[in-house]
Amino acid sequence: MEELKKEAPVAETEAKIEEVSPKKRKRNKKFFILYVAAFAFLVYASFTIISQSVEINSKREQLKNLKHDIEIVEIENEYLNEVKNYSGDDLSDYIENIAREDLDYVKNGERVFINISGD
Repeated sequence: MEELKKEAPVAETEAKIEEVSPKKRKRNKKFFILYVAAFAFLVYASFTIISQSVEINSKREQLKNLKHDIEIVEIENEYLNEVKNYSGDDLSDYIENIAREDLDYVKNGERVFINISGD
């Protein structure tokens, strides 16, 4: 009789183990799907963050260039406002300077020497 008592609890524990294992398998499948979904979300989030970071850097560079262009236009605007107020000798000197430098004009009787050596 003692032998029967010892074997009976072993059979019961084996039966319990067999009943629990299918539940664990279902649970493992659920967790596997959850892990796959979490991994997919992390990959998507990483890709989105990296692509937006690249776009932000591009836009910052574009903004920097536009600010530089604005500064140039503001300097030109100030210069033109000064020229607008020229009169008399200042105006004639300005016109003469533009004719000499931009249009390559010379006065009557002037000689122009061109340095061909490039110095």
